[in-house]
Amino acid sequence: MNYQNVFITGATRGLGRALVIDLCSKGHRVFATGRDKILLQQLITESGCSGKVCDLTQAEDVLDIFHQAKQALGQIDVLINNAGMNSRKCELSETNLAEFELQYAINLRAPYLLCREAMQHMLPKKHGYIINIVSTVAKRSNASMSIYTAMKQGFAGLNNVLMKEAQPHGIKVTAIYPGGINTAFRDQPRPQYMQPESVATMISQLLTNPNDLVVHELTFRPLVELE
Repeated sequence: MNYQNVFITGATRGLGRALVIDLCSKGHRVFATGRDKILLQQLITESGCSGKVCDLTQAEDVLDIFHQAKQALGQIDVLINNAGMNSRKCELSETNLAEFELQYAINLRAPYLLCREAMQHMLPKKHGYIINIVSTVAKRSNASMSIYTAMKQGFAGLNNVLMKEAQPHGIKVTAIYPGGINTAFRDQPRPQYMQPESVATMISQLLTNPNDLVVHELTFRPLVELE
């Protein structure tokens, strides 16, 4: 199965950036989006991808960027919902509605909208692959991460239903549950965690799997994490 044209969110830093570089080096055509115009242009120059800046907190912008990606690529074979954020770690009693709504918009609403648009695009073709980068936080209940955990567990539930709806139509859906990655997502370097390039390699290999199988869930962690 040919999964040549890839649309990926959260592409200007960390795992997303590593994924774009990895995919482009393997001959995929990639449309990337992120929040930082300067970093996105650097990525375009380095990798040869195309892309546009997008604010995923704005629902209309999310819909618009999908159609821009479709126009740039001709068709979208692969959607990778990679963008995500955690505003801070704190007790539930210290959170506020603004940060709840921000994390909802980026971590759950945006991938919901993009999954919906991707399905509408892929269903007539009976072809496509949706890869959702969730997080092992969805499998745990960490104190001080209430909002982020709620959004990621919601994202996991959305993915699981989508998988059942998509598979009978020849569309693959995979949820990725990576453990700790050494990126700027964290407040200080974690060299003992996985490197983003290593995680990108694991994810991009999904596109080369045999046609007669689908990986529903892919969970992996650095050696310093046991669960």
